[in-house]
Amino acid sequence: MAQKKVLILFGPTASGKSNIALRISANVKATIINADSMQIYKNLRILTSRPSEEDEKKVTHKLYGIKDGKENCTVVSWLDFAKEEIQKSWNQNTLPILVGGTGMYLKSLMEGISEIPSIPNSIKLETEEILKNNGLEYLYSKLTESSKQIKINKQDTQRIIRAFNVLSFTGKSIEEWQEINKKILDDVDFEIYLPPIEREYLYKTSEKRFDEMLEKGVIKEVQGLIEQNLDGACSIMKAIGVREIQAYLNNELSKDESVKLSKKNTRNYIKRQLTWIRGNNISSNIDIKKYI
Repeated sequence: MAQKKVLILFGPTASGKSNIALRISANVKATIINADSMQIYKNLRILTSRPSEEDEKKVTHKLYGIKDGKENCTVVSWLDFAKEEIQKSWNQNTLPILVGGTGMYLKSLMEGISEIPSIPNSIKLETEEILKNNGLEYLYSKLTESSKQIKINKQDTQRIIRAFNVLSFTGKSIEEWQEINKKILDDVDFEIYLPPIEREYLYKTSEKRFDEMLEKGVIKEVQGLIEQNLDGACSIMKAIGVREIQAYLNNELSKDESVKLSKKNTRNYIKRQLTWIRGNNISSNIDIKKYI
């Protein structure tokens, strides 16, 4: 195995990435590292399709279920975790296999992430006052004046406020900062494999998988999460299926309506993932047969 090689199994949900990782690990000494923003939480093994305990015993798995849902895991946090586990894998002479469909994780790992300074509270308070007095459209207009390359939706309040804070404190647009990325790993051979991603196949597979989740007790699992009374802003509360099943538990939807809505929202998520993959020109650069 070449030094500093990382294999990335990337693709939409329900595309079979975890199974491919297990097949590879049967032939190659490997460490499977999670690159999914929801599987990092311990609260929802079933709903997030985390590897089973049986599969985790077959080969070393890292970054699965390591954080409580009350703590949000940022891209920066995940990069720190991933760097540590990748280096451990190299030190143990095993192949690090990153498995997941969170695009920002992959992009930040390969291309780096900008080191935007921490914004003082005084700047944040000033921005809140400006927003209160002038409205969101005013903030957005100031951002467009500073950068013609702005990529933020004009209705995205959170990102507009963040970008305005950065501009106010640093004098540079967030787009300028993002052009100067710091990589967490140097001289790495990133091998990427995307499983076949035909849309209708993914839809059918995801629906079948949700039916299997129901058989495994996903409703009880979500009920346990809700009983923790986590803040609705916590990332884990936004996992597809949580709100839909919660609506059923609250008698706002029938069970059948909840299931149909969960499947519909999963299909929409797959569609967004496919759009992201195309928009970022992500494609396989290896023949996976060399490992299987």
